[in-house]
Amino acid sequence: MEQRINTNPLLNKKIFLFITEFLSGIAVMGVETAASRLLAPYFSSSQVVWTLIIGTILIAMSLGNFLGGRMADKHPDVTRLYVLILFSGAYICLIPFVGRYVIAFISALFALFATNGLIVWSSLVCCLILFVPPLMILGMVTPSLIKYTMGNSITSGKIVGGLEALNTVGSIIGTFIPTFITIPTIGTQLTFAVFGGLLVLIALVFLITGGIHTVKENKKEENEEKEPSHILKKGLLTFIPTAFATLGVVLSFHSPFVFWEDKTIKREFESIYNYLQVKEDDRSIYFSTNVMFSVESMVRKDGSLTSMYYDYCLSAPYMANIPAKGKGKVLVLGNGTGAYASLLRRYVPYPLEITGVEIDQAINDLATSTFGLSKEVELITDDGRNFLNHSKEKYDVIMVDAYSSISVPFQMASVEFFTQVRDHLVDDGVMVMNINMAGEKDNSIDIALSDTVYSAFSQVYKYRVPYQTNDELFASNNPEFLENFYQEIPDVEDVELKNTFEKVKEVIHPHKDSGIRMSDDNADVELRSMFAVDDIVSGQLAFYRQIYEERGFMGLLEYLLS
Repeated sequence: MEQRINTNPLLNKKIFLFITEFLSGIAVMGVETAASRLLAPYFSSSQVVWTLIIGTILIAMSLGNFLGGRMADKHPDVTRLYVLILFSGAYICLIPFVGRYVIAFISALFALFATNGLIVWSSLVCCLILFVPPLMILGMVTPSLIKYTMGNSITSGKIVGGLEALNTVGSIIGTFIPTFITIPTIGTQLTFAVFGGLLVLIALVFLITGGIHTVKENKKEENEEKEPSHILKKGLLTFIPTAFATLGVVLSFHSPFVFWEDKTIKREFESIYNYLQVKEDDRSIYFSTNVMFSVESMVRKDGSLTSMYYDYCLSAPYMANIPAKGKGKVLVLGNGTGAYASLLRRYVPYPLEITGVEIDQAINDLATSTFGLSKEVELITDDGRNFLNHSKEKYDVIMVDAYSSISVPFQMASVEFFTQVRDHLVDDGVMVMNINMAGEKDNSIDIALSDTVYSAFSQVYKYRVPYQTNDELFASNNPEFLENFYQEIPDVEDVELKNTFEKVKEVIHPHKDSGIRMSDDNADVELRSMFAVDDIVSGQLAFYRQIYEERGFMGLLEYLLS
């Protein structure tokens, strides 16, 4: 026969349990918010990924509520719960370090063997592995604490309401802290450490102060409870997860977020909106945000052409008849680090007023501090659509470069948006738009965007960038805009630029409108982008998939290691 005796002074007034409930609420939402940033460099931060994160966490919390209720009935003390909270905190502290390898492995596996749904399935599996175990434990907190705090109390409604309220308040605070405080200041990896560390701390405080002890009638059995083996067991239950939590923090802090990159990484940090990475080699400086293995922007140190899509977009000022006007105004929506603006200043020999709009102030700062963008370029920190809503200016050229892999802002991909762009152009103005997931299938984001542009422009032409997955779309309501461009090519003095323009002239072709129109109310950009990613990855890995089909897994492994 045994009796559970409360010898822990922390439980006398039960305030400690309410604090535990509050911190568990903070940790759940803190992990959820940080999870999106952890996954962003691999899967982007699209609505698809957010949906999977939220769905996975709801699954974890539901399982935790169910299991917590059963555990509370079977073990009404809370010592077992605090041991589990300790393990949950340690798990969360390890997520940033272990998670990067889990994500990379799962992504590679699905990329090699799956022919569709790459983003959905790989991110779902990663969420299940990384976030369900610790958050399922946190889901057990509320039913366990309700069981313990109620007892035979006649004020059970008040107690339950208080616990639920504290959990909700904690969740609210846990939503804001990562976005506005920890991620922009200390980064995603240490954000996990903060929330995991809170759980480890609250559990250690409880367990070190004594927990709840078992007193048995049989003195022999009671003495056995005090034997060194039992003390060692309890010590290990406390020490091991604490050691793993510490190890996770140390390893995460001292290893790069995107671990596969080499020593060309010059800087990596995080803003409110993005994970940001700057790389550098002898010739160029590169900029990336949130997307696995991609380059968002690149400038040559000597200011020369980049061989990327910006070079071909330099055609737009000539299409807009700026040489005949002798000057022009250019607006760049999605300015990034100013690669296009810098090339305009170097290669277009006419006075240009250039305005760059970028939603992330941290990127605007990088443009001038690291990428050498002239301070004569006006930089605006704003959403591109919102800027158009409030601007009364008209431009000769508007560059739309706001799409990043699967992260296509729907509000900048609709009939309403392109109508606004048209209204901010002069009569013979030109919109140039970079579509970085080129494709010809009916369900592709490329076709949908190109079709939607027809809602505002009568002339829509496209150019496929050689050896890249980018389409450059040129649109105007001036039927002679291409003739303007062709007439200016012979007078271009820079030989490299003239050759670039000749390539555009040779390959540019009218887009055939198939009638798709995306609107503010209905723009399925995430699903179309996801299909495009499947096609791109499938095409790039077709060779390795064929080896697997012919030789099996060991044959593929042998080929990769040879």
